[in-house]
This record gives sequence, C-alpha cells and structure tokens, in this order.
Amino acid sequence: MNFLPDPLHPAIVHFPIALAMVAFLFEVISRHRRLAGLAPAGGVLVGLAALGALAAYVTGRLAADEAVVPPDAAGILDTHEDLGIAVMVGLVMLALVRLALARGGRSSGVAAWLYIGAFAVVVALVVRTGHLGGQMVFRHGVGTAPVERLLSQQPSPTTPSGG
Repeated sequence: MNFLPDPLHPAIVHFPIALAMVAFLFEVISRHRRLAGLAPAGGVLVGLAALGALAAYVTGRLAADEAVVPPDAAGILDTHEDLGIAVMVGLVMLALVRLALARGGRSSGVAAWLYIGAFAVVVALVVRTGHLGGQMVFRHGVGTAPVERLLSQQPSPTTPSGG
C-alpha cells in the first residue's frame, strides 16, 4: 500500500514555497522591536524551507526524468529547473547565514539587512519558479495523463512514414 502521491514533486514543492514566504515575513516583522520574539521562528522556518527545497529538487529531478513534455514546454522546463536549483542553493545559503547571524548575536545591523535583501531576491525566485511550474502543468499539461496519452499516440519525428 503506497501512501505517497505519484508524482511526488507537486505535493512536496508547496512546502518550501510557503515556508520561504512565511519565513521571510517573520524575518522582516521580527526586525520591529516589539516583535523581536518572532526571530527564532523565522530562523526555524528558513531552515525548514531549505530542507523542503532540497526535497523539491530531488523529487523534481525524478519527475523530469519520467515526465512527458510537449515540445513547446521544453524551454519552460529548462528555466524552471535552473531557477529551482538557484532557489535550493539560495535557501540553503540563507539558512547557513541565518545560523551564523544568530550565533554571532547579530540580529540587527548591516549584515542582518543584507540577509533580508538576499532573502527578498530568493523569494522573488521562488515566485517565478512556482509560476513556471504552474504554466507547465496548467497551460501545457506536463505530467498530466491526457497529455501523456496524446503524445504517446503521436509518431516520433524520427519514425519513417509510409514507405
């Protein structure tokens, strides 16, 4: 009995998307003196987002290897994959920087604001990557049964026709 969804990538990927956005929100609002108590939660959330991004990358690689991709979606898939790698690396780096800032007791100052700026860039990449993933599924049908059936019925371009 398999309780995991197949494909797993669409189920996994929503965690790092949501966690990254909520972590960013916590990191920004915890800069306010009255809300500084939220800072540890921001650190935990960015760590979880990084772990989720690693899982999303692994499941994305597996899904890309098995997915039937219409020709007009191939470029979108390549960009989605490249951005997904950038997001994964960015979130892991942010988690490490966040840990270093917390250990060094530097929750404010220039380094903390540079961290927030870098986090904003990574969140923008998360949004763009997610948008491209949605385009692949909802506009081009990547990974959906109807597209897989349609493309499997068409002769391949290398198949000789007729005689």
